[in-house]
Amino acid sequence: MDTHKNAATLRNAVLCSLADLPDGGLRVVMDDLRKSDTAGMWQHRTFVTFKDYPPGMLADPAGLSEAEMADFGFFVLVRLLAVNGRLADTDDAPDSDAHLTNEQRHRIAALTEEDVARIDQQLLSHCDGQFRKVAYIVGTAMSLDPERPPGIPDVFYAGRVRKLVERGALQAAGDLSRMRYSEVRRVSSA
Repeated sequence: MDTHKNAATLRNAVLCSLADLPDGGLRVVMDDLRKSDTAGMWQHRTFVTFKDYPPGMLADPAGLSEAEMADFGFFVLVRLLAVNGRLADTDDAPDSDAHLTNEQRHRIAALTEEDVARIDQQLLSHCDGQFRKVAYIVGTAMSLDPERPPGIPDVFYAGRVRKLVERGALQAAGDLSRMRYSEVRRVSSA
């Protein structure tokens, strides 16, 4: 590749950022960005996911396993390809728990009824009478919950949104099997 040739930057990007947690840990956040009409500027597009690390764990990245480092790099690359439409059928695939790790499955199975009720309440607290993207509701509930159970993935939260729709607490529009292509709102009490 001739490094002296200019290459056009694609319209979408992935932003990885850090947030300090109250316990001294770090949250690694991943968001999709889109080029702004203003040269050199980017706009937030979609919250993607995040992962919390306990205090000191990222002080020396060499302490992370090779598998975790490889998974992170792979996830960023796949997200970049997907958001720029470079993966076949990425937008048509339903949200799935097929990619969950055994640890995530174990953490989900360990949730108590009270944990699930609190997650449902968090999701409902970010809904009102206006339709909002399920991905937004899920991302907001996950990122703003100070008591969020660690290691519970977004697809579990999206599944809880579907349960709230089934119970009649929320009204849905779109395909609920794909959180980026569905919206929910509170059912009016009138």
